Amino acid sequence: MLRNFISKIFSVDERFVMHRYYSTRLAVTVGAIVAGAWIYYDYFIKGILQSELLVVLLVMAVTKIATMIYYRLTH
Repeated sequence: MLRNFISKIFSVDERFVMHRYYSTRLAVTVGAIVAGAWIYYDYFIKGILQSELLVVLLVMAVTKIATMIYYRLTH
């Protein structure tokens, strides 16, 4: 009985996992678009190029490509 109670508390539905995956993917995409727009605004309107924002976009792109390669090789 205790085992059933614990399994009900800690069970994870695959729909929950997929919803979490989609929401995370959407959040990263929106974050990349906002960071890119910010870089363009700073560079073309203000004439300032901030390297920190470029590093953030580069890290996001490298992580995405590395993850795609990893999943392609392992699945």
